[in-house]
Amino acid sequence: MKESDAVRAAWLEFCDRLSAGDVDSFDRVVSSDAATLVIGTAPGEWVRERHQLRFGFEAEGVGLRSRNPTAHEAGELSWLTDEVDFMFPDGSVMDCRMTVVFHHEDGRWKLLHMHASVGVPDEEVVELQRRWGGGA
Repeated sequence: MKESDAVRAAWLEFCDRLSAGDVDSFDRVVSSDAATLVIGTAPGEWVRERHQLRFGFEAEGVGLRSRNPTAHEAGELSWLTDEVDFMFPDGSVMDCRMTVVFHHEDGRWKLLHMHASVGVPDEEVVELQRRWGGGA
């Protein structure tokens, strides 16, 4: 595996196009493979359906600001980790950690999988999950 400027560039393009609400770029930056999946921070937020994946590009005021991307590639798959600012339409910002997998298709790196998480101290997680109805 090797560090990859090309994958880093693909991620920055994804963030830029999503933040710009550039729906026309969706198919250029997101894989069309049926395995494409985005796991968000909300309980149960596993997005597989293409029209739901496209929603982030359609939602006005949603954005991703990359802060520290590190990318690697091996063959047709690559992965990236980053700390991002996730911007909401109301102007609020959530500090997120991202793990992203890209697949090389149609001559370019396209997002295949993305998992977002937020740093919550372990001692607070159990209580939060109880409040959400998911904890023991």
